[in-house]
Amino acid sequence: MKSRVIVRDEFKDKLRGSLVITGFRTLGEVGYLATRHLVTQMKMRKVGAIVTKYQRDLAFLDSYGLASPYDIFLDEDRKIVVILNHLLPLQREWSDFTETTVKWALRSGINEAILVGGLDRRYKSGEGEKLRWLRNSASTKELNFPTLEKQQLIVGPLALFITYSDIYRFPTTVLLPYADRERPDPAAAAVAIQIINETLGINVDINGLLEDAKRIEEEISKQIQLIQQEINKHGTDRVYM
Repeated sequence: MKSRVIVRDEFKDKLRGSLVITGFRTLGEVGYLATRHLVTQMKMRKVGAIVTKYQRDLAFLDSYGLASPYDIFLDEDRKIVVILNHLLPLQREWSDFTETTVKWALRSGINEAILVGGLDRRYKSGEGEKLRWLRNSASTKELNFPTLEKQQLIVGPLALFITYSDIYRFPTTVLLPYADRERPDPAAAAVAIQIINETLGINVDINGLLEDAKRIEEEISKQIQLIQQEINKHGTDRVYM
């Protein structure tokens, strides 16, 4: 079995003409923090999930209800879809996961994607510089920020997503705010949301990310630790409810 995207039947036609936003739990947790903030602030509706061959056996309650590793949300009025990846898929599934997601988006009539990641702030070349960005060859998006420098590497599932989106001609833009690689960075996620606000003409409040940065950092660090501990446990050592 390969990865599958499962959307409730009553929402499938409502995806057409929308834009999808996603990110992964990589440098600075920027992709995760930004997408989760969008979901909660916009009060988006959960409409489906992605299931992988080696699906992680974790579920929990989040502010929107039952959370699975890879949840799909829809804001029907704004035509925005968010894929919220609470976990990273296993590395051996990254290629299948991202290719499946891109092909599903195309089949669903989704017009384009915005990916959110993090760029090590040590690469920052100017004091006022907030982020770098890039687009694939199918996109005509223009942003008033410097693009990623030539030969600067993107790695992990974000790299695979942008690669498959280019192969399948799915217009995709990648936002890479400068972030701290050693800890979760809510301020970097706020930069990404600010750009998304300006690009899409929406107004998602970022004050919570900025004002509660320390609390969010501590919560996410604790969450990462608990998830990792649980994944590493076996048999009767695991927590069941």
